[in-house]
Amino acid sequence: MTDNKARLGEGVFLVADVAKILELPLPKVRFWLLEFWNKKFGLEHGKYSFGEDKNRAVNFLTLIEFIAFAKLREQGISAQRIQKFHKHLSGILDTKYPFAETKLLTDKKDLWYERYDEIVRHDGKSQMTLKKIVEPYLRKIEFDKNRIARRYFPLGKAKNVVIDPEHQFGQATIVGTNIKVKTIYALYEGDESIENICELYNLKESKSQMQ
Repeated sequence: MTDNKARLGEGVFLVADVAKILELPLPKVRFWLLEFWNKKFGLEHGKYSFGEDKNRAVNFLTLIEFIAFAKLREQGISAQRIQKFHKHLSGILDTKYPFAETKLLTDKKDLWYERYDEIVRHDGKSQMTLKKIVEPYLRKIEFDKNRIARRYFPLGKAKNVVIDPEHQFGQATIVGTNIKVKTIYALYEGDESIENICELYNLKESKSQMQ
């Protein structure tokens, strides 16, 4: 299969952008992209990135899958097990981006996913198992009506910073606007008053807009 192509409305995130969002070392993120997405996950679906080797980029759904991968690794789930889980879900959901199209859960021992309002354990046998629901590992993602990741709130949904592939190619913006967060922050760091910034960009004065 051919490489992915950058498409309008799907976001464009360089590996450096992904590393910054996840607060992870750039070499680790680059390794994950090459070894897991493009080589292992990509065996059936083709590459998950586009662009030149030193300037690879991914779309919004791959970004969300990176976030899922990182969170599962933080919980002690092995990369190999996550790979099997990804392949399992990909077949069940018939999608290239299963981690972006379902809510994942873990209790550090088992892997679970939500399907048809049931919590299903991934145990290699696809058995339906009822269990007390553990807290979703991703509370910062907003899903659409089809349960596909739509927006990501890096600071949490209580803050006014959002990553939305339909705005500024996925660069962080102020919720409800097309204003880049880095634009506001640059003015703030340049000692521009909050009052002037708000007046210039028609924003309401709020600490959450400056954090």
